[in-house]
Amino acid sequence: MAEENQDPKLVPIPPTFHASDTGKPFDHCLMCNQYLLDEGTPYMIEKAVKQHPEMNVVETIFEYAMCMFCAIRMHESLSVESRERISAYFQSNVNFEKRHFDLLGQTDDIANWIGKCAVKRTPISESSEYQLVAQCEGKNLVFSAMPFALSLAAMEEMSSLLSAQSLGEIDDFIGKYFSGPPEVAALLKKKFVMV
Repeated sequence: MAEENQDPKLVPIPPTFHASDTGKPFDHCLMCNQYLLDEGTPYMIEKAVKQHPEMNVVETIFEYAMCMFCAIRMHESLSVESRERISAYFQSNVNFEKRHFDLLGQTDDIANWIGKCAVKRTPISESSEYQLVAQCEGKNLVFSAMPFALSLAAMEEMSSLLSAQSLGEIDDFIGKYFSGPPEVAALLKKKFVMV
């Protein structure tokens, strides 16, 4: 039991969670523009990835870093019904405490944490799209309940749990912070899940 009370393990943020356009760590919050790389600054990174195995190409659909204050504010903008459904979904499908305990000794290889969907336990390499989620602190990745990956199947199940109000909040968020052709916006709206 003593191990459960230890501080989470911190390692330098691996390239998997760097910005795809620069290859460097995210340095500012998407919403409030707070600088994130100061020691002790907590934040989240989310990435959605699409795989094209026929062309041997992996593309980032969207990615961002968000300070913990903005992440909580965004989460709270979702309807109570949606938050309760998503929470119940995770509680029914993932034992994060056991997962953390099982993986904590494997922090030297990020693939051990994100190689399989946290919900479906299927290899991410077999999913045409997937989402990656990490918690960071300054220049370090925090190993706790995160990092984890969600397969397309899990993302679709989670999307179906969102209320009309929550879908509207997500539409507004996408419209404000992500630009691009209409087909990209349509794709984001179908697959975007605030974790």
